[in-house]
Amino acid sequence: MALNGSILATAIPQITTHFRSLEDIGWYGSTYLIATACMQPLVGKIYTHVPIKQTYITFMATYTVGSAICGSATSSKMLIGGRAVQGVGGAGILNGAFTVIASTAPEDQKPIFTGVGIALSTVGQVVGPLIGGVLTQNISWRWCFYISLPPAGVVLLVLTTVTIPEQTEKKPLKSNWKKLVASELDLIGFALFAPASVMLLLAVIWGGGKFAWDSATIIGLFCGSFVEYLIFAAWQWHRGEKAMIPPHVIGKRLVLAGCATNFFQMASNMTLSYYLPLWFQVVKGATPTLSGAYILPTAISQSIGAVVAGKIVQVLRYCTPWAIFGSIVSTIGSGLITTFTPTTSTGKWIGYQILIGTGRASVFQMPITAIQAFLPRKEQAMATSQVFFCQYLGGTIFLAIAETLFTSSLRSALHRDAPGVDAEHIIDVGASAVRSAVSPADLPGVLKAYNHAIVEDFYLAVGGTCGAFLACFGLGFEKLPQKEIIKKGEEIDLRRTESNIA
Repeated sequence: MALNGSILATAIPQITTHFRSLEDIGWYGSTYLIATACMQPLVGKIYTHVPIKQTYITFMATYTVGSAICGSATSSKMLIGGRAVQGVGGAGILNGAFTVIASTAPEDQKPIFTGVGIALSTVGQVVGPLIGGVLTQNISWRWCFYISLPPAGVVLLVLTTVTIPEQTEKKPLKSNWKKLVASELDLIGFALFAPASVMLLLAVIWGGGKFAWDSATIIGLFCGSFVEYLIFAAWQWHRGEKAMIPPHVIGKRLVLAGCATNFFQMASNMTLSYYLPLWFQVVKGATPTLSGAYILPTAISQSIGAVVAGKIVQVLRYCTPWAIFGSIVSTIGSGLITTFTPTTSTGKWIGYQILIGTGRASVFQMPITAIQAFLPRKEQAMATSQVFFCQYLGGTIFLAIAETLFTSSLRSALHRDAPGVDAEHIIDVGASAVRSAVSPADLPGVLKAYNHAIVEDFYLAVGGTCGAFLACFGLGFEKLPQKEIIKKGEEIDLRRTESNIA
């Protein structure tokens, strides 16, 4: 599932050619993102009130159906619809995975299992373009979707045979569904939140690209989103504890800090995940598949780093110091790649990626680990869903800013470094054709301009890691609680107090 955020990056050109649908290119990625992000608060509420096993199976089945629709799509609209179904299912899979960990893993093992989960999800985003490129070039773009079906089938089969304990007492769905729909899930809140989020995400996705930032469309989307969020906030305040996003949960320092930390870290992550392969393809002349292979140092260091960080937290029982450490290391790595030039050596771009991956791995999991340790069990799924929503929001906003910054920087750099070429033509032909679109005499200047524009976005990634560094101090410096096992396997927290999370 984690591959879906990036696996289409190298397949989209083939898809648009197959369907002759260049005008739909933005929808193939944004539809999945919007559906996943908008569903997060409702997903947290569902996991709070509906049995975990039934919920997880439903979301997994939905995601599988969406993948099958995408793979067998006979039109661009069918593919976009399948991506929406995938997004709805994917929203519950990621949150559900950590809900299952919180319910089943021994207390002292939760940090390391959380680390493994975070490693798999973030590494999937990094290696997605590589896998997508291999499948597209050697088989078909349809296998970017079909590849999800076998593992999803295995997971569904396993889930039907295992028992997943509940964190809190829940009534059977069959006898309680009317109350859930009418009251507990806060569907009115979702009906207010979803359109507000869609308008916000469309504004940042379309702004500076399909529409100018000062266009009536973008301004209208921002204004509509703002008004809708105000109405939603008033409704949540009115609903109190029964709200989709209860004010007493989102208002806790730990939750706010976790949301901010992962907002900024994902912002940096997505910026680098998109523009680092672009640097390899344009400046270094790598193929799409090879550029995917060149970012493996990030993926490998991130996966190892996440497991190591989880183990360290398991032993020392402190989260925040490792979030701070990871933010510092990833900031150093991100800062070093701003020194990239067309002649940067292999050793440097490998080493800098290792720093980024190692640091990033130590950040992403800490808010989730802290939420599982310090929040009451009935609040954990809702708090986790807010962290994931902010992750998606951070990545989307920073990518929109990065795209605008890249285009404007490239245009000015081309005028300066390659005055003999048509800057608008170079921008229009796209990154994959830039080397064939200019003469050998003009190519060095064009590559220098591209390098400058991409490095400008690398500075944006540095800003993201700096933001994460500041935000993670809000996680607090409490030691993870010790647990005492009592009758019926119920765990009582000997140290948890409201001061930990207020």
